[in-house]
Amino acid sequence: MERYYHRAGSLKDLQQLARQRGTDLGAAVGAAGLSMSCLSRPDERIEFARLCALLDHCALAWEMPDLALRLASYQQLEILGPLGLVTRMAPDLRGAVHAITENMVIHSNAVIARVTEEGGVATAVIDTLTEPPGVGHFILLSLGVARNVIERVGDAPLDLIEVSLRQEAGLIRAAAETWFHCPVSFGAEQNALHFDAAILDRRIAQSDEAYHAIIRRYFTATRLEGADSIAATARHEIARQMEFGSCTLDSLATQLRIEPRGLQRRLKQEGTSFTALMDDWRRTRALSLVTATRLPLSQITLALGFSDPSVFSRAYQRWYGQSSRAARQRGE
Repeated sequence: MERYYHRAGSLKDLQQLARQRGTDLGAAVGAAGLSMSCLSRPDERIEFARLCALLDHCALAWEMPDLALRLASYQQLEILGPLGLVTRMAPDLRGAVHAITENMVIHSNAVIARVTEEGGVATAVIDTLTEPPGVGHFILLSLGVARNVIERVGDAPLDLIEVSLRQEAGLIRAAAETWFHCPVSFGAEQNALHFDAAILDRRIAQSDEAYHAIIRRYFTATRLEGADSIAATARHEIARQMEFGSCTLDSLATQLRIEPRGLQRRLKQEGTSFTALMDDWRRTRALSLVTATRLPLSQITLALGFSDPSVFSRAYQRWYGQSSRAARQRGE
């Protein structure tokens, strides 16, 4: 089973919130199965589930449901660590944002991100390949950081049209709308920031081009070094491409720079296949969309890349032993 990790840098400034609350962060860190030493080693990879558990524990124990947004207030581009280097190679904000999303696996193999544009509106989506307890706090933190990064790189305020979240509002609706300065839609299809696409045309200052080749080599080496297997790399890329609407064996092979037959062979050597990995992605996403959102089943069918609701219903029955409609009615 693949291990999902995230850079410990995302915990930066959690100590400051603990001081404001007059509490001991050490107890919370221990309860999540982490060590305080990770707070001083931002590049250390920590288990994604433990990071989410820590955020969840702090939000509950400190009676701070908006903890993620408070934490996001302190975190700017620097929180991305080495990933932030790619912004120095792009001619405009659009290129910088796409470079970050395409190389997100360097920062975390649990997170996928994309930016699309339609009708003059840009949508920056953030999602995860696994959904441990507390992931809602992480998503909120990530969207907050995404806004900060876009503002910093573009050197201009980002006026959001709307923020959408797959989770339910709970106790954070008012805090979220105040923090993002826009309406926030809960129980949505995706976790995203929606804003005027024109801001992506903004030109940005570039670094000396002599460093570009060095940065590219670093990122290529880091991606290969961080991948546990070709299956893990393929799984992450399938999720990223499906967020754009579709993924095929050919499109996956092209992105991984491997011939389709070679990719099939290597996946088979690791005991899996393109079809199996695609089925895994659909199964995981289906459960979340059916049980955690109010989206019509017809929209979920399309989001998962199925041609017909009946095909999706049969697949859900195969995965979970009940129809998607029955699961929604029972709330499970």
